[in-house]
Amino acid sequence: MTAVVSLGLDRPECHGSTRGRLGGTTVRDGVEQGVREHLGSWLDRHPERAAATIGRITRDTDSDER
Repeated sequence: MTAVVSLGLDRPECHGSTRGRLGGTTVRDGVEQGVREHLGSWLDRHPERAAATIGRITRDTDSDER
């Protein structure tokens, strides 16, 4: 599954020698909350597609463990 997440931060916290990577709890918490809310809502509204998506995820995970 691939997603594009866009955040606007007043004071971004950058990491790495080139400062090209965002980090910190503000970014992580914001992304987690947004994904949880929106993905959960989508799964609730589209039960058949949700079942197919979760089936692919679990099937791919089972294949990776072998």
